[in-house]
Amino acid sequence: MDNLITYLLNYAFDHGYGYEILNDAENDWPSLAYPELNLIFINMNWHNQNELPFQIAHEIGHMIDGNACHMYNDKIKVEDHADLHAIEILKQYSLDYDFCINNPIVFAQQFCIPYRLYNVVESKWYA
Repeated sequence: MDNLITYLLNYAFDHGYGYEILNDAENDWPSLAYPELNLIFINMNWHNQNELPFQIAHEIGHMIDGNACHMYNDKIKVEDHADLHAIEILKQYSLDYDFCINNPIVFAQQFCIPYRLYNVVESKWYA
């Protein structure tokens, strides 16, 4: 998982996004994107460590769109777009590192993508 997190942090940096690693945050404090400051705050103390890569990719998705999860006007749309970017970034990681995952559900499980997004993963998989 360290290689994946390094990949994601490098991805953020290569795309001009800064990040702040929080090692001492409460374990229920979510990571967040703050495009106005060009920063992603990543809680490395998250209670489920396996979810960190998807969370980081999701926050990068907010940066790509230039919006943050605290923008409430179109919150559902904003979150959905960040989820789509996260799935695409994680799929690119699996391609870059030649992971032979032939099943979209296995992919989703391997990357701890929330169950509510399995249908999105399937639709993106065959696109």
